[in-house]
This record gives sequence, C-alpha cells and structure tokens, in this order.
Amino acid sequence: MGGWSSFIGSLCKAKLAGIGIVSLLASQARGFFLALLRKARVGSSLALQARLFFLALLRKARYWWETFVETKVLPPSPLSKKLWVLLAVWCVVCPARTVNSNSGGKIRSFDPILADDLASRDLLGAVFDTLLEYDYTIRPYSLKPSMLAKMPSHNREFTRYYFTLRDDLFFQDHHALKGLPPSQRKVTSHDVRFSLLRLADSRLHSPLFWLVRNKIKGIDDFHSRSRSAVGNFIYDQGIEGFVIVDDLNFVIELQQPDPRFLYRLAIPNAAIVPRKAVESEKYPFKRFPAGSGPFVLKKWIPDYQIVLEKYPGYRKEFFPQAENPSDRSRPLPLADRITISLIRQPMTSYLMFLRGDLDFHALDKDKADIAAPGGRLSPALIDRKISLISFPEFEIRYVGFNFDDPILAKNRDLRAALTAAYDIDRRVRFTNNQLIPVSSVVPPDVSSSCRSIIHPFAGKGIDFARNMLASAGFANGIDPSSGKPLTLTFDQSGSGTTHRQYGELAASDFARLGIDLVSQLNNKPRFYEKLRRGNVQLFRLSWIGDYPDAENFFQLFYSKNIGGCNRCNYSNPVFDRLYEKILTMSDSPERDALYRQMAQIINEDCVWILEGIPLSWQLKHHWLQNFRHHDFGFSKWKYITVDPASRKQLKSTFTPLTFRDLQK
Repeated sequence: MGGWSSFIGSLCKAKLAGIGIVSLLASQARGFFLALLRKARVGSSLALQARLFFLALLRKARYWWETFVETKVLPPSPLSKKLWVLLAVWCVVCPARTVNSNSGGKIRSFDPILADDLASRDLLGAVFDTLLEYDYTIRPYSLKPSMLAKMPSHNREFTRYYFTLRDDLFFQDHHALKGLPPSQRKVTSHDVRFSLLRLADSRLHSPLFWLVRNKIKGIDDFHSRSRSAVGNFIYDQGIEGFVIVDDLNFVIELQQPDPRFLYRLAIPNAAIVPRKAVESEKYPFKRFPAGSGPFVLKKWIPDYQIVLEKYPGYRKEFFPQAENPSDRSRPLPLADRITISLIRQPMTSYLMFLRGDLDFHALDKDKADIAAPGGRLSPALIDRKISLISFPEFEIRYVGFNFDDPILAKNRDLRAALTAAYDIDRRVRFTNNQLIPVSSVVPPDVSSSCRSIIHPFAGKGIDFARNMLASAGFANGIDPSSGKPLTLTFDQSGSGTTHRQYGELAASDFARLGIDLVSQLNNKPRFYEKLRRGNVQLFRLSWIGDYPDAENFFQLFYSKNIGGCNRCNYSNPVFDRLYEKILTMSDSPERDALYRQMAQIINEDCVWILEGIPLSWQLKHHWLQNFRHHDFGFSKWKYITVDPASRKQLKSTFTPLTFRDLQK
C-alpha cells in the first residue's frame, strides 16, 4: 500500500513542479478517447453507452483520488489499483471544475410547472431543457434552437408553427429512469405534448397555466376536462392544436395570431419532461427530477445544499465565445459540478464569498456602502482580483392604485397629486444608487419609442402636488366629508426592515400634503389575497419581464386580466383596443408607435407611481469564467465554469478581512 501511495505522491509532486509529461499523456489519452466517440454516428446507442461509462469511470476516479488525498488510505475497489492510479493521474492533471453558488432563496420545487418562485426557476435550466433558448452573448436578446434542429417555421398569419426536434436528445439516466437504455429515454414529440399539457391540467394547480392559456387550440377545453379526469389517459387523447407528425416533428396551432408565441417556449417552466418519471410513485418528480438538461440533481438537502453533476449524455454543443480558448472545443456544460448553498441570510452569503467559498454574490444596498462606496470597488476587494459588474434588471418597481377603491378610482387628480409628491430621489439615495428612475411602464431597452416619454406628473414637486390635491377636492389634505386629514392605506408584500422603511418613506412624502398614510405590512399569501379581493388602496409591487417585448408589460393593464396580472383592476376601453391590436402585429415601427401611445395613456391615467428599475451589483471572483449578465439567462449554468488552479492560488493568499480593511 505504501508503494502505491508513494507513487501517487510522486505524480502529484511532478505535476506541482511543472513537469508536463504526465499532463501531456493524460490529456492526450482523454482527448483521443473522446474524439473517437464524437466521430461515432450521432444517436448511436453503443457510442453513447461507451461515453457514459468512460465519464462515470472518471467521476469514480475523482472520488477515489479525493478520498485518498483526505485520508491517505486507498478506498476499496474491484478494479486494479494500476487502473485507478492511471485514472487518478487524470484527476490530478484535470481537477474537477466546481462552481459554487448561492440560491438566494428557498428552493420549493424542481417540477417546472410548479416552480414559480425566482430561486426555483433559476435552477430549472440546469436540469431541464426547453425547445428554444436565448443566445447567451447576442444583444438585443435573440432566440435560438435548443432542443430543436432548427428555428420553427410558421405560416403567414402566425397561427401555425412547425417544429423539428434534434435526434440526439436523451432524458437523464436517473431516479425513475435509472437503468433504462438510451432508446427508452429518447425525447420525442409525445414528450413535448405531455409537458405542455401538464401546464393546463387543472388537477395540478400550476400557477404557470398562463403560458398556454388562450393560446394553443383546445388547451382551454383540456383544462376544463381535466377537472373530472381519472388517471392520465386524458393526455393520450391530446388536443386539436398539437399535431404529432412523427417522433421528431410536430405542429402547434394557435387560437389566434401571435408573433411572440415562441418566447413562451424559452421560459424554463415550459421545459420538456419524461412522462415515466413524472408518473413515478417512488420518486416524486418535484423532489427527484429527471430532465435532458446539462446537469443531474445528485443531492438536495432542504435548507442546506443542492449538488448538480454534469450529465454525460447531454446533447453535443460548444461555446465558441468561451473566455478560455481551450474551452471553445470542450463540449458543454463546461463545469463538472455545481454546488448551490441554500443560504437566505445575505451577510452569511457575503462572508462566504469573501472567503472564496462562493464564486459570485449579489451585493445589496446595505453592503454596497462598504464593498463599493459610490459604485467604486473597495481596494481590499480589488487586491483579491474581485470584479464588480453592474446592470439594470428587467424589472419595474411601482406603487399601484386600486381602481375599485371609491376614493382613488374616479379621482385622477388625487392620484396625480400622490404621484407628484412621491420623492423618487429619496428612493435612489435609500438604495445607495441601486435604482434607475423611469418615466414609462416599459423598460427603456424594450421599446425605443418609449424612451423619450416625459411623465406628466412624476417629479413635479410638492407645490404642484398641493395644487393637484386641491383640484381633487382635498385642499391641504383635508377630507371634506369628515373635516379630518385624508387617510389612505399602503400595503406591502412583506414585514421586514426594508418594507417598514419604504412605508415610512411614503408616509413622510404624503405627510407634506397633509395626508395620513397607514402602512400595512403583510406576509405574501395575505398580501396577494388582499389584492385578489380588492381590499387595498395603494400597494407596492414590481413586475419582472417574462420575455423582451413591451406587450409583456402592457398586459398588466388589460381589463380582461383583472383578477390576474392586472393588480390595479384598471379598465380603459381605448387602451384595451390598442392592446388587442398589437397582439397580432409583428415587430414594426407601426407597432412601436402604438406602444408609445399606450404608455402615455397609462401615465395620463396615473395607474402606477413609477419607482424605477433596480440596478443590480454582482461581485465575482477572478477564477469564475463566462459569467455574463443576461435577463433571460436560464441556461447560463452550462456556460459558466471556473479555473481550479487560479482559485487554489488566489485563495491561498486570502487573509481574513475586517470592515476597516474594506473601508480603506
């Protein structure tokens, strides 16, 4: 045993000393083997099985090597020690690339049709695949085929779309699909139909039904029929709007023209799932997922950690724009493992990042003054080769008025007075400049015609607000019906410190008008129940865009969405007609002009007090590669990776940081 240990130790010393023979032999042997497999016929069962075996062997060798390094004892194995040593050489030369991240929130489900929170949705793209995805590097955002062999074609009216799947898609050999040969795990048109119909199955209560509701022919009828359905035979009956041509080709027919329908198929909640795994009683799908994405869920300890490992059967794809030139010919995903720490305390996450235990970290306003005062990174962090990336989120924060409220609904001047009195500059300072003021309900990068809009009331100052308040019938803030100050309520979706502070800011602003504002703090279920019932007056919320088109924001004001995403219960026949007109229009200057007109109507009616777009600050370590901001980067996990050698070298130089060090 001692001889083998000494031999392995010599190999390590040789590597560390810079001797390149071992590295050359190991890398060339690995490259030669994989090259042979790639030349095999695409979809070949033998080639796929061989590749899976080889990569599984490498993972075992990595485990063997890590155990030896930690314990100095060779773990038991039925294989020859010489074979293990040769494989361990590869592990020394090519250490595992592990990306360390933090979820930033509670992971509730890995079932795409149930994962409606941001933290859960963010991880879906690691395990599952969608028919389409956004190009990771191209701006403006552009769709490209993911599970498809080519971009879908469509008829002139945008009512019928034609799809062709790739021929090399296989669900992961995991959980309920463990042990099945590739031929029984191949993705087909039937899997696509099953996955989309699950969104509409009323028995599953998917909050993502809106993705297909009123879109695909027959989908709403399926939703109704599923209420009384027994078992899953209803899926075999299909619907009129989904026609299976063969295993790789299918057609989707819509109820009405929709040039933007394809955006919905790139949202991770529309991911394709295997029916056998979903229907497994032994492995509940939301806890034991099996997709066709780049990573396999290997471990999930709730409220502690999630571990994802590279799926060796992932379809053949490369990233020519990779930062490391050698990665440009490396099949995706580039990382071998992703470790997600389920930490909900920002300070804990921040300290782990400073130690190098997390590769990137979102910097909130409370730590921005220390880590990046004035938007400039602290010298102590620069010395650690940490970078600061700032970018506007695809999100609008706002204060909404309830148009069912008897005081606010029919008094535009009152809403205008409140809008003018709402001090946006105070919010910008409060967030440490992590807020960008806007004058339109549409983010500036979405519609060029909306960028130059000037809001008729926002930012007009307190004197203007007082004049509007008098015009509204509440001079000096006095309610004429009682002779006392007008009292309004302000609801928020949380009860934390930040929510309390926003309530205090709003109360201070409106106190200048003589109005009493009562801040109502709620938990999220209570908040949304009050919105649904219309038991609010003013409320603070935000909207994160689902796809890069202004229509996704204008739907929030369409009267037929009252009770849904139209939280303000706003109804305007003129706006409705314009909205219905743009739904069937493709991208054009004419449609953009209508977008501007619609945005101006919303501003004139004072439906929202526009707070702004949050500015996100991300810290990243030098060893993290291919990390780019992308508002729809659901598939980012297959691109990002790390340089293990750089990580090891830099972390060896880290010493504990004090707040004094950060403030220098």
